[in-house]
Amino acid sequence: MKHLEPEQLARLDAYWKDWASQPTQEKQLRVRLRLYFIYLLIRHGGLRLGEALALDDNRDLVFSTATVRIRGSRDIQIQEQAMAALLKIVEHPALAELHGSLAGIDPGYVRKSFYQAASDCGLPDKTLGGPRVLRHARGAELMESGVPAPIVQKFLGLQSPVQAIRLKEFQDGEARQIIHAHLRRETLRRSSARNAFAGSITRIQESRNMAQVTLTALSGLEVTAIISMESMRSLDLRRGQTATAQVKAPWVVLSPPGTATSCANNFQGTVLFVRKGSLEASVRLRLSDGTGMAAMLPLEAVDRLGLAEGAACTVSFSAMSVVLAPG
Repeated sequence: MKHLEPEQLARLDAYWKDWASQPTQEKQLRVRLRLYFIYLLIRHGGLRLGEALALDDNRDLVFSTATVRIRGSRDIQIQEQAMAALLKIVEHPALAELHGSLAGIDPGYVRKSFYQAASDCGLPDKTLGGPRVLRHARGAELMESGVPAPIVQKFLGLQSPVQAIRLKEFQDGEARQIIHAHLRRETLRRSSARNAFAGSITRIQESRNMAQVTLTALSGLEVTAIISMESMRSLDLRRGQTATAQVKAPWVVLSPPGTATSCANNFQGTVLFVRKGSLEASVRLRLSDGTGMAAMLPLEAVDRLGLAEGAACTVSFSAMSVVLAPG
């Protein structure tokens, strides 16, 4: 069975996102947004191509719970970040007249476009970017993250006799709980308020008491952490090891785009949304590589910086605020 490596998936994700936003003519924009809509459904929901093309965007997307409903089959919960991307497409003014049938595109044209994307990304085989391989890749991601195989089979809607027997070990409620728990863990790595970055350790510089550790995510984003040598030894951190870097939202500093700071970690980001309290505000952002982050700021700072949906900013945090964990 053909499969995609994580790095290849990251390349496809970045390609589709950029490709959908590049056209200048409205007709071309509509086509690209619709194809990207189908890509997101298959990439994050594991839908069959026929299931994606039959989806009614008015009825089958539950944005409040990040759920995709496949009529007569199953409900699928996807990442909040993926659902936000679907919502952005649905609400695009260029597609207003197509509501209810955004995904209604000829399947042959969809496959051709998916194969072309794989070729443009430099994948060795254009069929690696096809709907079937993407669907299996989503299943592989779930399994590698610890979701039991029978639950993955239920998520993908596989119905062979052998698979059906295995699925009887899990009630529907149990399956939803397991998938939900996984999505929470996956969101921690990609877009949570705890700002977790998954990757591998690519560089370690040691001194007498402290060590500077660089973690590189699959997208190429580098996070620098400074930890004690005692922690280095107790965690047994080494170059090439997979690890997770976490930084709490209150330690994230936001400033105008292009700002030079003294922090070791500086990235450019875009505000997705702001939730204001009486004294503070939670700001959800997306970095230039697609990584999600969150910051917790005083309400005064949010207003002073003019932070709102779509605003660009510099996202910074100190290397001393990063917590490393193996795995």
